[in-house]
Amino acid sequence: MGFLKILLRWVLTTFAIAIVSYFLPFIEISGSTVIKRVQIAFLAGLFLGIVNLIIKPLVRFLTMPINFLTLGLFNIIINAAMLWIVDYFLDGFKISGFPSYIWSSLLISIITVVLTKIFLYEKKNDKKDNGFKE
Repeated sequence: MGFLKILLRWVLTTFAIAIVSYFLPFIEISGSTVIKRVQIAFLAGLFLGIVNLIIKPLVRFLTMPINFLTLGLFNIIINAAMLWIVDYFLDGFKISGFPSYIWSSLLISIITVVLTKIFLYEKKNDKKDNGFKE
């Protein structure tokens, strides 16, 4: 994955966090100015990306049996835990209550997936080989 794609994913995640914090009352991005709030949103997007890159694969591996038993629904709890880690270490980004982590992680994930499909969609050239040479 190129540097531009990584940068675009970071911006899309940041945008998703900002949108969710705007619509949900239990997420607070605090700052004295708009620039400070944008900086905190970008830091939250960066931290969430780093946590998802480093910690999440290990947690998913360790919780594979329960994830199998719940048919993948435990991934929602894992995403909420990753969001809690970001909340714990980042001042100015606060989420209140466990159900808030669940809803926030669900909405951030949905918005990020939709935006990624819109902006990073690559059409694959799938030509079937029917045995004839041209």
